[in-house]
Amino acid sequence: MKDIVLYDQNCRFCKATKRLFERLDWMHVIDWRPLQEADNTGFSQEELMREIHLITPDGSAKKGFFAIRRMLLRFPLTGFIGLIMYLPFLKPAGRFGYSVVADNRTCDIRKKK
Repeated sequence: MKDIVLYDQNCRFCKATKRLFERLDWMHVIDWRPLQEADNTGFSQEELMREIHLITPDGSAKKGFFAIRRMLLRFPLTGFIGLIMYLPFLKPAGRFGYSVVADNRTCDIRKKK
């Protein structure tokens, strides 16, 4: 079964990230869906716009760094990198790095308000 990743289809950075990850997804384990078309996710539109969301086949959700980490773990070429990202001391750095990138997206609607 596939993970579902909700991404911002109006964001050039998000679309570029999606294209890169699609190239890594040789086993087709990710189903990409625009967050603008997502219904009944349990998340507000603002939450979805803040960071990438991944919904696992069992219905649990991973956001931001944790979503990226899971995707990297599932791709054959990046599986080892994903595994390394599970080391406890890398979690704070990964969360911080993800937040810096997410907060500085030029397509972020929070900057347009």
